[in-house]
Amino acid sequence: MSKIVMFSPYLSKNAIVYAEEVMKSRWIGQGQKVNDFENKFKSIFNIPFPVAVNSVSSAIKIALDIAGVNPGDEVITTAQTCTWTNHPILEQYAKPVFADIQYETGNIDPNDIEKRITKKTKAIIVAHWAGYPADMDEISRIAQKHDMKVIEDASDALGAKYKNKIIGTISDFTCFSFQAIKQITAGEGGILIVLNKKDFKSAMRRRWYGIDRINRKPTVEGYYDFDVTERGYGYHMTNINAAIGLANLEECKKIKSRRREVVKKYMESFKKIKGLSLLESKSDRESANELFTVHVKNREKFCKKMASNGIETSIIHMRNDAYAIFGGLRKDLPALDRFSKTNISLPLHNNLSDRDVDYIIKTIKNGW
Repeated sequence: MSKIVMFSPYLSKNAIVYAEEVMKSRWIGQGQKVNDFENKFKSIFNIPFPVAVNSVSSAIKIALDIAGVNPGDEVITTAQTCTWTNHPILEQYAKPVFADIQYETGNIDPNDIEKRITKKTKAIIVAHWAGYPADMDEISRIAQKHDMKVIEDASDALGAKYKNKIIGTISDFTCFSFQAIKQITAGEGGILIVLNKKDFKSAMRRRWYGIDRINRKPTVEGYYDFDVTERGYGYHMTNINAAIGLANLEECKKIKSRRREVVKKYMESFKKIKGLSLLESKSDRESANELFTVHVKNREKFCKKMASNGIETSIIHMRNDAYAIFGGLRKDLPALDRFSKTNISLPLHNNLSDRDVDYIIKTIKNGW
């Protein structure tokens, strides 16, 4: 059997067709295809105000801007995530304050958030590990109590649900990723979801250098009459990326259905494996199944066994506080310490065959 890889991008056949159409046109930057992508996203997930950007980090940066996070402020966040979640905090010259996580989920622990709040705290960033929703009711109550904004990094949580609410409809700001290995990819890209029109208009301006592209007035000199009143960036999505993303969005149901099948098989097969424990799976929420993470004893031995059988595994992300840029390893995150020593993720993507899945299960059942 050939090697079973950890990640494998899924591309609709129409992605090539749509991208070619764009590249044969004049409009390869931001244009109608970006609008089409936003509208498709809005219709599929019933989400109010989507703003397509060039990466999830850009979406988080804009959210922090609108939330009023300024130099010297603090943002409570999780270290169990990609660095793209927390670099935007540094871009604001603000300070990331790491709260502990839940060992059973990998998500930020609401009970630890409140302990980290100071007079400088302006926002909370929540990442949904592997696509399994965090405890949003508890987190929202804390934010309301202290008059803070919640920003969800939902990079893993496309289509996930929390208490019958789709992720993207709960907090002031939700940020999704369409990076290369995401289940819905645009090659690269992101989208910021906001819940009100004021923030939507601000986000639209900020992604395009602070310019209101809709209401600016053309002039006879071949330019436009407009003013710039807030910081803006070159964070817009291009028509090329939008074309790829749009084609893949059209197959969203099929993509998600297949991942659910694989996860169901994993869950049923791994319930009673010695040395392996499944993460939490409550009935009041639905994972997006972006990753399939488990806890294993003797992780290094487990990974070596899988590798020797041609199966890739990965911890996916190193805890962010291990990096010097974020201040170095903290000693007050006990659940994260445990999680970091035992978590491992198995292949989960749309190019896995039934034979691949059965082989992975058989290999694990044979022990390590």
